[in-house]
Amino acid sequence: MPPRPVRQLQVLDALRTAYERTGSTPELTALSRSLGISYSTLREHLRALEAKGKLVVESRGPGRSPRLTLLGAPFGVPLYGEIAAGLPIGTYPAPEGHLALRGRPDQFALRVRGDSMADRIENGDVVLLHRAEPHRPGEICAVRVGEDETTLKYLDWPPEDAHPRQYRLRPHNSAFPVVTVAAQELHVEGVFRGLLRGDVVQDLIVEGSE
Repeated sequence: MPPRPVRQLQVLDALRTAYERTGSTPELTALSRSLGISYSTLREHLRALEAKGKLVVESRGPGRSPRLTLLGAPFGVPLYGEIAAGLPIGTYPAPEGHLALRGRPDQFALRVRGDSMADRIENGDVVLLHRAEPHRPGEICAVRVGEDETTLKYLDWPPEDAHPRQYRLRPHNSAFPVVTVAAQELHVEGVFRGLLRGDVVQDLIVEGSE
């Protein structure tokens, strides 16, 4: 299960995406089903987001879904901090900005620091990621090992009959080592979907951190 701050961001991104598409926020029962969480848990996340100044929850009486008003809601893909030598994704309480790209609630972006994926992904690039499990071995993923920092690597799967079951974190840059990780220690935070490089990143940021 994602850390609570990450789940709150998923809720907020889902609300923003629905508003951008339809001009209104979804009914909470439908939203809780789409996010795979209970209605009561969703209400807890909404109260937390209201306390952070992200939205206003207005009661419409018993049996009716409350009215939600998004406050200063930028639309696009949320841009968090750095990966490879930065903090785990879940430690970021809010994005530093949003990229003016049509995003989905399960998409986010991170700045790359380090050269382990050079020359395919360079230091300073911004990678676009999807909160999901990889569909095939060898995909580039943002992964966390135990309580360590999140890193960006190719994720190689072990054979189905392998015991113990271990994964390989493989860099693109051959100057860096391949790391073998036990399955129970591996946490996939996101799957690579693309990157942005150079001045285009600043051009696409529509709002900085609050």
